[in-house]
Amino acid sequence: MSEGYCTNKEPVSGTVRRLNGARLGGKFLKLHGRRVGDCTCGRTITVTDAGNLMRHKPPQA
Repeated sequence: MSEGYCTNKEPVSGTVRRLNGARLGGKFLKLHGRRVGDCTCGRTITVTDAGNLMRHKPPQA
């Protein structure tokens, strides 16, 4: 891991899904249509347009 960040870029296969934040209300409207996927480190992260996970740190132990 470089500087504490997870080096995994590929989401676990079959875990990419689209969040529907619209039903949560206006405060969470920014979540509407956002694609997220699970990383092997255990976090759920936003997926970029290229299908990669965004840069993230693994969960604290």
